[in-house]
Amino acid sequence: MRPEPHFFYKSWEYSKGWEYYLERWFSLVPDSAVAIGERSSSYMFGEEITAGLIRHYLPSAKLVFILRNPIERTWANYRYTVLQGLENLGFMEALLRESERVKTANGVWTEIQPHNYTGRGFYARQLRAFLRFFPENQLHVIKSEELSKSTDIVLKSLTSFLGLSDSGWSYERPVDFTSMNVIDPERQVELRGHFMERFDGVIEAVRLRQDLATLALSRDDEVKLRQLDANLCTDKFEMPAEARNYLSRIFEADLGMLKELVSFDFSDWN
Repeated sequence: MRPEPHFFYKSWEYSKGWEYYLERWFSLVPDSAVAIGERSSSYMFGEEITAGLIRHYLPSAKLVFILRNPIERTWANYRYTVLQGLENLGFMEALLRESERVKTANGVWTEIQPHNYTGRGFYARQLRAFLRFFPENQLHVIKSEELSKSTDIVLKSLTSFLGLSDSGWSYERPVDFTSMNVIDPERQVELRGHFMERFDGVIEAVRLRQDLATLALSRDDEVKLRQLDANLCTDKFEMPAEARNYLSRIFEADLGMLKELVSFDFSDWN
């Protein structure tokens, strides 16, 4: 289901209450269900606050963490923020100004933190926060690259962790949408200003390759939709070498600590 719940992270979602959470996300779960859950990428970033809330409501929950190369994750995070029309700086400048922008964020942005590109990549710190509230046997950590490459093996390990049979079921890979890149970040910011609260829906329509013409409410909309379409491409954008070296230094200490917390090899994360 989309969007992700973020119930234990976003204060405005949590304020709606536990019964709302159950009704909104789990009302269609059949009584015969053996394992149910939800996915919210913000929970790990929430560290002690989120872990504490989950522990309060779901003390026996089993938590699954999927980690990808934090350097590549940071680059993807930046490109997504640009796509959302929330970033007009180049990648390296955005990294150098990250701390300043996080401190000066206000309103909902203090929680969403769209410009906190590296913060979500300090995995050791985040896992340790959850280990303060949950025993180690309730945490299962997966390497994202292994999930993609050796899906059957990883899922077999996951079903074992969840106490499920590893036979008699199958899975379907989700549609592989090509990641979109923005040609002109300034234009993307301008387009977000035009569509306002409709912008997320427009971007989702692009992601799903829907007919954008059906979204036009006016002649001006038609023009802006054509501009948006022209401002997006599927060409692969390479991370600047300067930024990669910078991020390698940023994450070095945390990755050193992560070795004590996971069983997989991540020496290829560079």
